[in-house]
Amino acid sequence: MSFEEIAKELNLSVSRVHQIYTEALRKLKSPKNKDKWMAIFETIDLIKKEKVKKENLIQGEKK
Repeated sequence: MSFEEIAKELNLSVSRVHQIYTEALRKLKSPKNKDKWMAIFETIDLIKKEKVKKENLIQGEKK
């Protein structure tokens, strides 16, 4: 979605949507959130590995 679409949907100005976006990015980049992001990335990695295992099992059953 564009800032314009979001602004219209939330009844905000495009400028305000951009301010919120900028503040959110600043918070996400904060060093205090590093551990939280690492946990998220580790979880995503585990999910991807499980998906590959499942796909390999399914492919093995089809042969």
